[in-house]
Amino acid sequence: MPYLNLDDEFTEHPKVDGLSDGAFRLHVSGMRYCAKNTTDGAIPASRVDRLKPKFKAPELRELLRCNVWHEGGEGCNTESCIKGEDGEYVVHDYLQWNKSAAWWEKRRHDEAERKAEWRRKQAEKEAS
Repeated sequence: MPYLNLDDEFTEHPKVDGLSDGAFRLHVSGMRYCAKNTTDGAIPASRVDRLKPKFKAPELRELLRCNVWHEGGEGCNTESCIKGEDGEYVVHDYLQWNKSAAWWEKRRHDEAERKAEWRRKQAEKEAS
């Protein structure tokens, strides 16, 4: 199951430290959404207003203004930040701290193979 990584000093980063409480909560809720849905940092624009109770559009604008999120299609040209698509927002440098969707898919695949091999060996033991 995917999980969200946060650096211990995440809240002290200048971009995050200066956020309002509402924008901070929206940011953390957005990162949680990305981790849970393995989106590599992309959040559909249609989902943003449901990420936290009492969503307020100025909170989203604050995240964009502070370069904590980007509008899809813009990106920031760093290796750990996807460009995204129109109609979504992207959490800046999400992949710097979190595993990609491809990584999680490979892990699921490898884990399934490992379990299948273990079951096969158990069945062979029981048959002999």
